[in-house]
Amino acid sequence: MNMKQKIGIVGIGMVGAPLARYFREIGGYARGKDLFLFDIDRAKRCSDDAGKADVIFLCVPTPRRAGGSADLSHLENAIDRVSVPVADRPGERKIIVIKSTVPPGTTEYFQKRFPQHDFLFNPEFLTERRAWENTIRPDRQLVGWTAQSKKYAATVLALLPTAPLTASSPELELTATEAELVKYAANVFLARKVTFANAIFDLANHHGVNYEHIRKGIASDPRIGSSHLDVFHGGYRGYGGYCFIKDTDALVAHARELGLDHVADLIGADVAFNTGVLAIQGLTPQDVAVHDHTYSSVIPAEAGIQHDQQQLDSRSSLE
Repeated sequence: MNMKQKIGIVGIGMVGAPLARYFREIGGYARGKDLFLFDIDRAKRCSDDAGKADVIFLCVPTPRRAGGSADLSHLENAIDRVSVPVADRPGERKIIVIKSTVPPGTTEYFQKRFPQHDFLFNPEFLTERRAWENTIRPDRQLVGWTAQSKKYAATVLALLPTAPLTASSPELELTATEAELVKYAANVFLARKVTFANAIFDLANHHGVNYEHIRKGIASDPRIGSSHLDVFHGGYRGYGGYCFIKDTDALVAHARELGLDHVADLIGADVAFNTGVLAIQGLTPQDVAVHDHTYSSVIPAEAGIQHDQQQLDSRSSLE
């Protein structure tokens, strides 16, 4: 493999777009030479052959299915696209890096299904309003591997922005399945923090006391922190955003599939609580399972309130 690997990105959206910008502006890559971008949306004018790349990042959506599980069809189509043999490069081996949020075990599944390639998982931890800043200055950069792809983890990590915590590294060795679970755990934990804050808000109202005073009191504990405690974030109560709804539902469905009903029941209780909080406001989970810039179209005007900018910037995690 050449010293400077050719990079492919499939899915030029909230995750893929800042990643492409990073490779162009900071990495010095040139579109069509050593950077190839593809998206099925023709309006984005990204129809490069990503299969020409050595390392291919998959940043496609994994939306919620009707039953709550993650829909991996976009990811499967992307892998099929870059795996199709071409006359001038038959049997060419690729390093394929999944950035899409996927259930634990997905990277291992594709590794077994496409053994001619090497699969790794590199979760994103972007907030929607600071996606570019989070891309170039991440708080963690995790590359999880399969047994077959472990030798390429350092290669992929070297391509990406550095972070205080990196994996795989002497500090932390991380399998792909572990990295997949880190991503889900982070989003579901934050969703749970929102439901907890709303429960305390209801208790405060019942006692006729000021929730904001309570919020400041508990946020001062460094073990808790201030994020996700603004119960009126975005102008409504409860968690929403593009990822929290689908990721909590997906983890519930995943736990059910594994027969871990006690896990599904625990997280499912948060889902039920959140659905109830939204319903009181005339909203459904589908109404708020949108990107930040779409919130205003579904939120009743009377629910509007001023919010701390730090809270707004830190609430929404992306695909």
